[in-house]
Amino acid sequence: MKLNEAVERLFSPARCPGRVGAEVELIAVTDTPDPRPVDPAVLSAWFDADFVRVAVPTFEPGGQLELSPAPRPSVDTLVRDLRGLVDRASAIAARVGARLESVGTNPYHGCDDVPLRTPSPRYLAMQRAFDEVGPDGRRMMRLTASLQVAVDLLPGGAGREQWLVANLAGPPLTAVFANSPSLDGLPSGIDNARTRIWQGVDPRRTGYDGRHLDPADPVGAYAAFAAAAPRLSIPETADPVYHLSTLFPPVRPRGGYLEVRYLDAQPVDRIGAAVAAVVTLLTDARARRDALDLLLPRVADQWRAWSEAAAGYSPESAALLSIVHSRQTVPIRHALEPLEHREVGLFVRGQVGQHPGGVS
Repeated sequence: MKLNEAVERLFSPARCPGRVGAEVELIAVTDTPDPRPVDPAVLSAWFDADFVRVAVPTFEPGGQLELSPAPRPSVDTLVRDLRGLVDRASAIAARVGARLESVGTNPYHGCDDVPLRTPSPRYLAMQRAFDEVGPDGRRMMRLTASLQVAVDLLPGGAGREQWLVANLAGPPLTAVFANSPSLDGLPSGIDNARTRIWQGVDPRRTGYDGRHLDPADPVGAYAAFAAAAPRLSIPETADPVYHLSTLFPPVRPRGGYLEVRYLDAQPVDRIGAAVAAVVTLLTDARARRDALDLLLPRVADQWRAWSEAAAGYSPESAALLSIVHSRQTVPIRHALEPLEHREVGLFVRGQVGQHPGGVS
């Protein structure tokens, strides 16, 4: 299969659209005054068969626990599933003297403290490639955790709108749900260190400068992005499909659905708000078009938009949330109240229209 054909398949619409999915990543540390990383084998030894069946638990390169329940027909049902699974995972962690942190960056440790827990050829090759660019690749692999949202891709023009909105809404939503104030286990001075880490990984592979976006030709732009990205130094990347799996843009086309990857891991009481915001913007036709009117002027300014988001600010945040609220069947205002009262954070800044300054 040629690369262009493989990319076209990534943008194929869902056969029966209407599902929503999510994956939750959690950072496991010992429940002690001086928290230490937890070996995944210690946790997985306590996974029972039912938990494995419904949560499909896996571990990221730094030992982050990922829970991946089946897609559901509604946000409410999915969020109930996620909350139940996080509670079950937390109970398992407690049995081994550990706790699970729902945060976007490890609040206690740097890369030297967290080994590569899954030294597969893929991850070793990835680490080598990232090391050629700088330290942020290792940080991303070992120290970060996310909430990923998956939404079925619609056919035709609606699917093109979904792709653009999913990407362009990234900076304002990332800033609203910023939950990664730590870098290498220390205060970073910004609200979203995880986004700043992603910006430093390798734009050729991550697209945080928007190089993979073209409103006139989304598929062609993504194919060009994929063709220009360097291949990892393992034989499998000769396969175009495998090579595409080594790209990590803020939103991934996955063949039938879009995978929104830019949100920090969220406290359990904010998961519903974050998922609902993404789903509303991508599945409600009026919300999509209003969001495009708001966000499309910044399509050529993605690097700065993401830099602002890393600092916890986005000039489009308040207007975008207004679009979300106006189109939701069940408002999420109550779920966002904790964000509105943060002393530092975009939601407050966005409401009063104040730019924090110092954003590069």
